Amino acid sequence: MKKKNLFLCLALMPLLGFSQYITKHPEIPRIDIHTHVYHDYGNIATYLSIREYLKSNHNVDLAMWISLGGDADTISKLSRGMIMTTISDYAPQRGLTHKPEDMAAALLNGYVGYKIWHGPADRRLREGETGIMYFDDPAHIRVLSAAEKAGLPLASLHIADPNGPFGNRGNWAVDPVQFWRQVIGLERVLQRHPDLVIIAAHCAWLICQDAQIDFLRYLLATYPNFHVDLSATFQYFHLVSHANLRDFIIEYADRILYGTDIGNLGASGISGTAERYMRTFRILETDQMVEGGFFGMNPVRGLSLPREVLEKIYYKNALRLYPGLANQMSKLGYKQLLK
Repeated sequence: MKKKNLFLCLALMPLLGFSQYITKHPEIPRIDIHTHVYHDYGNIATYLSIREYLKSNHNVDLAMWISLGGDADTISKLSRGMIMTTISDYAPQRGLTHKPEDMAAALLNGYVGYKIWHGPADRRLREGETGIMYFDDPAHIRVLSAAEKAGLPLASLHIADPNGPFGNRGNWAVDPVQFWRQVIGLERVLQRHPDLVIIAAHCAWLICQDAQIDFLRYLLATYPNFHVDLSATFQYFHLVSHANLRDFIIEYADRILYGTDIGNLGASGISGTAERYMRTFRILETDQMVEGGFFGMNPVRGLSLPREVLEKIYYKNALRLYPGLANQMSKLGYKQLLK
């Protein structure tokens, strides 16, 4: 009986997170393109400590982060060049604070994109307050046209909230009609601004149902400047077909970027946050059962993605899309990877 229990414990160890996973790809640097570091000295110092922990304990090279907001000069100096940042708008329902002339100026001042949080209006507007409901509102046209002309990407544009399958909608976008109105608003912007590079946060939340993934395929196939990041999606992978998800990521590996949506560490601390990173790496790199993503604890079967797919998701796509990022990686000693 004791031997049987021992074998059961050994079998459950990977699921419960007791295995010390050492990456099979130490040579591939990773860039987390969806973070909320800002220019907080304590935050930045902690992130650099996470980098050292991952290198020492898992042989992982977490090379850089992109913060979705904060002062570019301050962040660059405090992070020793390992963090770059975007300009940002987090309440566009009341109108964008940045103006058309800010788009080209942002590039000149070292910013790598324009973060806009345009999720459901009811998460930003107070009771009884009216405002801009959907992202395709004409009020945004002049600013988006200026970003398109300047070559400033919309970096981790937040559209909608998670909408799960029938019977498991989740705690976010429980109304599928409202969810799809927001997504169609995104498509209208893609039609209106074909040369605007957009990296949609959280796979535009088209990742919680198999039919949503099919629509995401349609968007990526139709709009060549549309891309998505994986931030905060890993904990929902159990809701969709493993084969469908893996096939999608391999098929559109050129258009998918790695991100986490990390902010303040809270109770996780350095080691706990590093292990959360490792859960996402195990999901992408192995076929193991993993106890959740960066957030959440829903068991997820790993995707065991090919090396060339991992390279694109971890850093190559980011270097291609974010202005100045390749040059900064070169300064940090990654010249060989940039050839």
